[in-house]
Amino acid sequence: MNLAIDIGNSRIKWARFEQQKVIESGMVPESDLSELKALMAFHSGDDITISSVIKLNSNFLDFCKESNAMLIDSTTPIPITNNYATPTTLGMDRLCAAIGAKSLFPENPVLTIDIGTCIKYEFITVNGEYEGGNISPGLQMRFSSLNNYTSKLPALKPERTIGPIGRSTNEALRLGVQQGMLFEIQAMISTMQTLHPNLKTVGTGGDLPFFVNELKTHIFADLLLVLRGINEIYLHNT
Repeated sequence: MNLAIDIGNSRIKWARFEQQKVIESGMVPESDLSELKALMAFHSGDDITISSVIKLNSNFLDFCKESNAMLIDSTTPIPITNNYATPTTLGMDRLCAAIGAKSLFPENPVLTIDIGTCIKYEFITVNGEYEGGNISPGLQMRFSSLNNYTSKLPALKPERTIGPIGRSTNEALRLGVQQGMLFEIQAMISTMQTLHPNLKTVGTGGDLPFFVNELKTHIFADLLLVLRGINEIYLHNT
């Protein structure tokens, strides 16, 4: 059994795998490393594989060594070819999402879209070569920046809206942010589908449910995609 752990900017997610089958999954409250240590100790009989986008403190790193946990970094062997020009600066969550998506569609080129703190797009060729991707601000980041960089625009949270044009400032902000993201995501999918006709698109991330039903193009949703990639790296190394 492998306990896969994804330490993100705002969440810590985990899943236990038996080979490629998900046995159970969950989330650590408030990205609490002490809670994560308790989870790892509870599953001490499992192998443990970790991907992190944040800098981990020395106390937690020591605990990982004691637990024989594998921390994924740019030197870890992976089951696809990484053609990224600066692999040491590549977020491991981005690479794991790409690997997870490719494991679902090994015969196709794949585009992944991770909608969380940022929107992260990753592309993998039909031959299993990771070519890179794009990063843009996520939903909360866009709302926060409009409030932080202006003197009068309010701090808002996402809400469902109707119509392309806002009839109030709040509507204008929400439609501008939410429709802007929707148009961006749809345009990226359409562009990549034109370049790669057999493309499969896989979506993930905490804000994916807010957009997935609004997209004109069907995408495959997998909220455990990064964890799936972490597990694929574990399997590749064992």
